[in-house]
Amino acid sequence: MMRIRMMALALAAALPALAGPLPQMEEQPWLGYWIANDQRDFDYAIAALDGRGKLQPKVRKREGYVHAGVHDHFQVVFILEELVRGTWARRMMLDGGLETGQGPSAKASECVFVATYQGGSKARIHHRFERGKIVISTEVAHKAAGNPLRTGVLIVTPNIYNVLNYQKVPDEEEIENLMEDDEIRAVRVDGKRFKFKLHENVKLGAPDVLGDGAEEFSLNVKRYGGKPFVFSSAAKGGGKILFEQKGRLFESCRITWYPAENKTPAQGAELVIDFK
Repeated sequence: MMRIRMMALALAAALPALAGPLPQMEEQPWLGYWIANDQRDFDYAIAALDGRGKLQPKVRKREGYVHAGVHDHFQVVFILEELVRGTWARRMMLDGGLETGQGPSAKASECVFVATYQGGSKARIHHRFERGKIVISTEVAHKAAGNPLRTGVLIVTPNIYNVLNYQKVPDEEEIENLMEDDEIRAVRVDGKRFKFKLHENVKLGAPDVLGDGAEEFSLNVKRYGGKPFVFSSAAKGGGKILFEQKGRLFESCRITWYPAENKTPAQGAELVIDFK
């Protein structure tokens, strides 16, 4: 059965397709999405128009497992960068530059599409869904530039707590009490481990913290069910996570996973999002 499914996916990826938006579902709640995967702890969907992923954690309530909140979603963006005069320059994905031979599905277990970026280079984006997990890989599918290229997955986290936007902003003691037991953990690329309370005023991308990158990063937050979900590579050395953060730990930040240079998805260069 697995062999048949893999052959079908490979055939779908190989089928000729005109560049444009991805084919979309026409039924609620997935109107406008190409692929969706709905599990107990989360749901994940890929927008047909721009190929972006939307990850929504779920929590258990009396009526069952429901979304943690209207604004509690993680935006997942697939990026391509070019090394220009020693600096990585991000290339924008072209509007209408998406290709797939795979039809829309609300119960996808696997999917692949190709995106075209400024300059004509292309990236292949592959998803695999397992129980409690999302596995993503990005690879250069076509190189139109003379400079080195790299792909990656940018995840924009939500404001976990919007306390700084409250009409009456809580004081530090109130913030600490609100976020009691909420924490972030990370393993730096050199193996050093970090643990922070969510209310701490820490810059994850600081040189003495995770400036060189993390091999694992996890959130354990009451708002998202009180159990960790972990971002890591499929195998040790398969990639690293870098951080861009303007606010505090409970505010939105940008985490970007890059696959290890010269490693393939089969060698562990995949991003795994694991709901423990």
